[in-house]
Formats: sequence, structure tokens, C-alpha cells
Amino acid sequence: MLGPPALEFLYAITNFGDASLVAPPVCGAIAALWVAGERRNARALALAFALCLAAIVLSKILFMFIYRGGPLRSPSGHTALAAFVYGALALLAWKRENLGALRYVVVALCAAIVLGVAISRFEIGGHSRTETAFGLVYGVAAVALLARRFAWRPMLLSRGAFPAIAGLVVMLVAWLVLSSGYFDEEAIWEFTHWLRTLARA
Repeated sequence: MLGPPALEFLYAITNFGDASLVAPPVCGAIAALWVAGERRNARALALAFALCLAAIVLSKILFMFIYRGGPLRSPSGHTALAAFVYGALALLAWKRENLGALRYVVVALCAAIVLGVAISRFEIGGHSRTETAFGLVYGVAAVALLARRFAWRPMLLSRGAFPAIAGLVVMLVAWLVLSSGYFDEEAIWEFTHWLRTLARA
């Protein structure tokens, strides 16, 4: 039985995979890349992120719809998003050889965050180990896709501040939308419940 300090720590760690925290910067990065003329990279990041989100939402709906008991009802979105976002950051750092030994530190820190989020999800009772494993697979698969499609070349820094401003604006809008709560676990469950009711009618 975990004490209050341990639970408080685990809840703090699990927030590193919260959609309202990690999704807005990804949306902002996509917008900034697009405005900066990095269209291929913007599309690659958008595709990988969209597939990760689709895997999370669609599998939640599917497993909730057919759920009759057992350890697999709702794959962990926190774990999937953490694996994708921090995995992508780790990959970006690893490709930058000019960072030297610092890239090992970044990769290790990102891996620790992903592992911490995954462990926290089942330790606080948010998901089973099986659901956490599914989320981890989704995130890692999305990073693998990104690694294949992203052009890992040095970014040009001579394009002014407009890409950064565009990225910040999109990030703020995404945060406002996600923090509204319309796309949380409860909303997915309500939609799935409606589908089950419709199927029985």
C-alpha cells in the first residue's frame, strides 16, 4: 500500500503524459515547421502524431465496446503520448551529434519520463499493466514511423520569428481546446456507451 507522499509523486509523474500538456507543443511544432517551409517534416510529424492519437481513441472505443471483463478495457493514452512525445525528443537529441555527451543525458531523461509515466499509470490504478503496455506500443510505433519519414537535417535559423510565433499561437489554441475536457476518457466512454445502446436497439 503506497503512502500519500508516494501517491502524490506518482500523480505528478503521470501528468507528464497528460494530453493537455504534451499535445499542444506537438501541434505548435507542426505549425512552426509548416510556416518555416519544412513541409515534409511538418507532414511527417502530423502523420505520426495523428496515427498515435487514432490508435489511442479507436482502440479505447473498440475495447470498451466489447469489454466483458479482464485486464484490457482502455489502453493508456498517457503512456502512448508520453512514449511518442518524449521518444521523439530523445530521437531528435540523438540525431544531433554536435550535442556530444549531452544527448545521452537527454535520451536517458526522456526514457526515464516515459518509464515513470507507464509505471505511474498502473500504480495509481489508472490502467492495468496490459493497458499500459498497449499504450507503450502505440507510442513507440509512432516514433518509429516518425524516424523513417522525418528529414533529420540541421534546421535553418534564418527564417525570422514568424514560425515561432505561429507555433506558439497554435500551441495556445490546442491547449485551450484540450483543457476544455471534451476529449477526455469520460467523453470516450460516453460515446462508446451510446454506440452499445444503439447496437442493442
